[in-house]
Amino acid sequence: MGGVLLILASLLSAARAHPVAFEAPPRWPDGAVIRVWIDTAHAPAGADVLVERAMKTWTDAAGGRFRLDRTVDQDTALLRVHFVGARDNVYGEAQPRVDRRTGAIIEAELHINAGIAGDGDPLDRRIVMYLTALHELGHALGLPHTNAFDDIMYSFRRPDDGERYFGAYRRRLRSDDDIGAELASGLSAADVSALLTLYHR
Repeated sequence: MGGVLLILASLLSAARAHPVAFEAPPRWPDGAVIRVWIDTAHAPAGADVLVERAMKTWTDAAGGRFRLDRTVDQDTALLRVHFVGARDNVYGEAQPRVDRRTGAIIEAELHINAGIAGDGDPLDRRIVMYLTALHELGHALGLPHTNAFDDIMYSFRRPDDGERYFGAYRRRLRSDDDIGAELASGLSAADVSALLTLYHR
């Protein structure tokens, strides 16, 4: 997705300024209810619903370890989703903030490129929006990029990665309603395994 995961950069910067040894990668506290605010004022039509579907996908995969809940109150939200104008070929960006004392993620900002799928048909645009939200939410939950093309957390590097990835997902759909459905969640078995490993009990 090309999103810039800033967790490692933040940790490296913090480590240089204030050496801290974390026992585990950053993640939200156990049982966290993560209130998510979605900027509807700048969202493309229907984009907030697709972000909600992505939230549900991760919440279902977590099996009670955390919950992503939408809120209309930006001030009390722990995770805020913004839609921004087109910026080259960057799909989105996640900026989690980590408590240096505990290593826990305490809040996050997500920026989704509102114009990245502008050339596709309506279904293409919805697919790109959903999968971008799913990918960036994964980063906001603490997951890093992978090298496996089947993973939603795949690190998009080749110029044709987006076209191939979104096309493969589209072939699994029968209709628009299948986006984010159980059989087309967008998560691979490895994505779910990585999430459950990070949020182990």
